[in-house]
Amino acid sequence: MIWEFLARSVSTSTDSERPAIVSDAATLSYAELVTNAERLAGALGDAGIGPGNVVLAYLDNVPAFLVALLASAKLGSTFAPLDIGVTDAEAHALLALSRSDLIICDPTAVARCERWSANLVAVTVRGDVAETRVPAPPPPSIDPGIGCMQFSSGTTAASKGILLGHQALFYRSHYLGRALGLDRGDRTLCTLPLSHTHGAECLALPTLMTGGTLYLKSPRFAFPLYILEELERLRITFFSSIPQFYDFAVKLALDRTPDLGALRLPFCGSAALARVTAEAFFAKYGVHIRQGYGLAELSVICMNMHDGDTVHYDSVGKPIEGIEWRLDGVGAEGELLVRSKAMFAGYINDAAATGDKLKDGWLHTGDVVAVDDHGRFRIVGRKDDFIKVNGFKVYAAEVETAIIGLDWIVECAVLGERDELGTESMVAHVVPRDASRSPRAVHDDLVRHLRTVVSDYKIPKRCVVWSELPKNPLGKILKAKIRSSSTPESA
Repeated sequence: MIWEFLARSVSTSTDSERPAIVSDAATLSYAELVTNAERLAGALGDAGIGPGNVVLAYLDNVPAFLVALLASAKLGSTFAPLDIGVTDAEAHALLALSRSDLIICDPTAVARCERWSANLVAVTVRGDVAETRVPAPPPPSIDPGIGCMQFSSGTTAASKGILLGHQALFYRSHYLGRALGLDRGDRTLCTLPLSHTHGAECLALPTLMTGGTLYLKSPRFAFPLYILEELERLRITFFSSIPQFYDFAVKLALDRTPDLGALRLPFCGSAALARVTAEAFFAKYGVHIRQGYGLAELSVICMNMHDGDTVHYDSVGKPIEGIEWRLDGVGAEGELLVRSKAMFAGYINDAAATGDKLKDGWLHTGDVVAVDDHGRFRIVGRKDDFIKVNGFKVYAAEVETAIIGLDWIVECAVLGERDELGTESMVAHVVPRDASRSPRAVHDDLVRHLRTVVSDYKIPKRCVVWSELPKNPLGKILKAKIRSSSTPESA
């Protein structure tokens, strides 16, 4: 569906030569984007790729990534993006999970990718075929109705292969583009990996489907000051990033504050944004950050677009078009259940996990939310991420929100631990701005603050100080890795 929509839009446009994708290495017009995708689809088709085949893309943020996605969509095959930061061991595991039949990569990555698969197609940054190595046409290995396979972030467990139908891939970008009000005059900057939902489905595809211009930067070189300078230089109107970017942006010592006057849609997603960061960003740059909430299984569910001049930093806003929802709970608080044409089809090779997530046509998000009288959502916590303290259920997210609101804390994660008698208590894993502070001093200051904002039973028993918490490429804290790591000094 996404190929047909874009190809039809370009064929009926009177100015298809305007820029669609601009990167440091290449620029593609809308006409060139469609033409290059058709050529790559022809090459893949000649190699035996079609519906039911999995095409894995191992590409950086370059136009070729989106050319490959559209070529795969044209063929009806399954597009599976792989983060370029993976280790060989992780790549082998994800290839086995995805049943990948062919890898599309940059010519410089052929030597590495041939260790993973015999079937390779190397493409230039523009998506032109540079080399084809397909010794044996692969047979179909997956349901032909699946258009994309995203790998979950693995924040609390191992990665899963999230399956999206061709229709779901289209509607994710369609609904979001309409909710944002994007049009051909918008200029979008993407510095997040296209291999992740936030980069591809929340920034790149909505921009291309509404006729705007997409500016791509490699995440490897997108440092906060450089991003701010590019937002100003390119007069970017739509931008989204993770909380860490905004946190760094408010702490930069600048000789001159960049002019972000063109930025009408600055967004934050993938993790919760601290109110103190949002307020400091507005004070420094004069722009209110909007916040989105979603899951890889459905993409964006809510957006906080603010009500006129009233700003609600503590809310993730209201559900966007195309989202049906209900709460599984009592009153205005409970687990959020949603359904939509943009919803995923299940997890590959994991019927049990699919059954836990999809029940009677509803996606069980696992997030407990509260809805106010104006229909705005506030995330209370994860249904499975709570700690039982003295018989009370404490959501980790509530305590994390209270901690990250402190301007001297950079990152935090709250986990539970059990003693030898099986009694559960909370542990706060934190990264203080001042690395020289002792764990005892950090713990004592943290406790003093928390006693003013939460009940005593919600105060962590212990505090573990890190120099940096383990995160995925999008900046999500990986609690599973915290649990399995040998922890630093604690108090």
